[in-house]
Amino acid sequence: MQQNLFRKHSVNISIIVSITTIVILCVLIIKVILSIDFRTLLLATGETLETDGKGHTNFLITGTGTTDHEGADLTDTIIVASLDQDKETISMISIPRDFHIDDDLIQAPRINEIYFYAKEHFGSETESFEYFKNKIEDVTGLSIQYYIKIDFNGFKKIVDTLGGIDVDVPESIHDPFYPKEESLLYETFSISKGLQHMNGETALKYARSRKTTSDFDRSSRQQQIIYAVKEKALQTKTLLNKERLNELLSTIKENISTNLKIREMLTLGAIAEDYTRDRITNKLLYDDPVQCGGFLYAPPMELYGGAFVLVPAGGMEYVHRYFDLVINNQEAFKENLKLFILNGTKTPGLAAENKQVFQRYCLNPTRFANARSTSIKQTTIYYKMLPLPKEDPSEETKYFRPYTIDFIKKLIPEAVESTEIPQEYIDLGYNKDTDILIEIGSDYTNSDHYIEDSFYPLYNAIYAQPSPTTSETTTTTPNE
Repeated sequence: MQQNLFRKHSVNISIIVSITTIVILCVLIIKVILSIDFRTLLLATGETLETDGKGHTNFLITGTGTTDHEGADLTDTIIVASLDQDKETISMISIPRDFHIDDDLIQAPRINEIYFYAKEHFGSETESFEYFKNKIEDVTGLSIQYYIKIDFNGFKKIVDTLGGIDVDVPESIHDPFYPKEESLLYETFSISKGLQHMNGETALKYARSRKTTSDFDRSSRQQQIIYAVKEKALQTKTLLNKERLNELLSTIKENISTNLKIREMLTLGAIAEDYTRDRITNKLLYDDPVQCGGFLYAPPMELYGGAFVLVPAGGMEYVHRYFDLVINNQEAFKENLKLFILNGTKTPGLAAENKQVFQRYCLNPTRFANARSTSIKQTTIYYKMLPLPKEDPSEETKYFRPYTIDFIKKLIPEAVESTEIPQEYIDLGYNKDTDILIEIGSDYTNSDHYIEDSFYPLYNAIYAQPSPTTSETTTTTPNE
């Protein structure tokens, strides 16, 4: 009897232990499931993205009209985006639609017409876009792995499906010449400065409006919108809304052309949240020589059969270098250090010329003058070490070498660096309100690396204008 009792008791204990174990396992499984975020799930099902020789994944992003829209296959939005997964950065550079491209096969004078004429020539969307992508590679000097093309309808539907997007409008816009749909008439598009919530229609108008601003302003706004769409798409209420996700997938299928595979899209979705605004660099190619990216100019139209086009001053090598430097030096752009250019040679105007060149490569030269001598042979970069941010104010301050130094040395490989600023410059106050002094010597000006201001010959040959005069100087004398 006691033995039976013991057996029964033993069985009950076994059952209790088994049930307890199952409950614990269930709790653990639930906790594990809850701890798996969308990133983990997407990465688990995704596929590694293709990269170029430097480990970057490069995208060609274009926007076109719809099939019922005049010029439906003109790619008026052209953005090259470079993704660096190691540094978790993205660089976006817009190419203006009037950029001239040499093309012997389809005879398209402007970059935005390449796809249009290629489609007529090849009769295949895939083949036409590959041809267009190859032309963009010629412009940028990059190897492009993926392309994404979206039309107006798709853009509007995506924004509306997301429930609209929030964009911080930098300047108010009043455009009475916005094209009215399905007519040759105009309508007025207005939007105020400040944070604005936009539906698809408003976002499209904000992206397309240009008559009262410029193509370059429009390119900047388009990059703004891409970021806003990315942010809204990653919000939890979007990711957990099955109906919204299905509608987004349907819109993408109907209105977007891409060579991205589904599993590569999943990988992009997984890593998208890592790329916050401070990790994204937005740049443009300009036709203004005093702007960052200002390498283009508009030649006389009669030289191009009466067409208005934009051409790189000095050739494509300047544009290739620009893309390379922008994509590989994000840390320097964040520092935005002030440069002082000093002419240590007998060549007149050298400091002013280099100031303009550095501006085009998006550095921040704020002053220029003569160096302590006109016979300096060795180009030297004098700089201050920068303090590392401290979590605890009581900690000892530590310093680091600015990333901008590496950027400058890509432009001036001959330069040596020093943290010991010459006393003559300290006495003159050159080290005040300046982070880096660049003392240019003859080793750089006489080298094959010297970057001439490619606009100087244009001023004389085409526009018959004198060389640019200096405006921000200290100690102004002829040889600057």
